[in-house]
Amino acid sequence: MNKYQLLKNNEDTIYQFVKNGILSYQIIRDISIFEDFNKLESHSNIKNVEVRYSLIGDEYELSSKRIEQIILQMQKDII
Repeated sequence: MNKYQLLKNNEDTIYQFVKNGILSYQIIRDISIFEDFNKLESHSNIKNVEVRYSLIGDEYELSSKRIEQIILQMQKDII
């Protein structure tokens, strides 16, 4: 189990890290967006990427273009 998986289950620790400046909220948000995108890809029949960007954008109140940028950056960083 990696550090993110341990943190993900403990909201209080994440809040304290963000509050103390150890961790950025944007990083947690970007990882959540990336996970949601991958869930939609594997558990859904939605094959159109733009529709997935739009659905996630509505959920996080971000533009689909911003979601696309986050996904591409995360793919570049992770893969």
